Amino acid sequence: MNILGLVLFALVLGVALKKLGSEGEDLIRFFNAFNEATMVLVSWIMCSATLPSMMKCIEENNGVDKRISRFILPIGATVNMDGAAIFQCVAAVFIAQLNNVELNAGQIFTILVTATASSVGAAGVPAGGVLTIAIILEAIGLPTHDLSLILAVDWIVDRTTTVVNVEGDALGAGILHHLNQKTMKKGEQELSEVKVEAIPNCKSELETSPLVTHQNPVVPAASVPELESKESVL
Repeated sequence: MNILGLVLFALVLGVALKKLGSEGEDLIRFFNAFNEATMVLVSWIMCSATLPSMMKCIEENNGVDKRISRFILPIGATVNMDGAAIFQCVAAVFIAQLNNVELNAGQIFTILVTATASSVGAAGVPAGGVLTIAIILEAIGLPTHDLSLILAVDWIVDRTTTVVNVEGDALGAGILHHLNQKTMKKGEQELSEVKVEAIPNCKSELETSPLVTHQNPVVPAASVPELESKESVL
């Protein structure tokens, strides 16, 4: 159960495969394909999960823009698992007290950092944060077999952590929607206040395009009687 050692070995192995160049491409492609297949499985599981229901409630009940909710919520469902982080910290402290282990400041700081990192990497599915508690227990030197005590009550505790996770995601989407609406209203107000000062051109009615020509000149009405009088005299 040396999970931290496995994570460190995986990082070093990735660097080593990258340094091999073309010789390590086959194994890199294998791990990439394995990762993509795992993500597909997780996406299938996340459909019986809270993401679709959360999107529907936030868009229909709270009136958040779909472009914002469908950008923020999938990220929050995977990364912003603050409820799981709180649960992992409490579970680690509970197991420490159960074994009569007094945690020092360094161990408490390790719990905080490890719980935050593991909650980001945990799957957004029911009971997804239970197994990551083993990472915290290994980091502070506590026995991992006590994890079975957490599994007994996880079915009810997981519902409370999900509420905290969903509330945090919804709050983030609501804040971003409010800031977006505020920015849009400010832009519309600035556009409505734009004034154009123009001086009327009195000669505009007499001006015509130079491309327009008149074959028969227009005779003013005042000159018509004069022409008639001249014709009568002649």
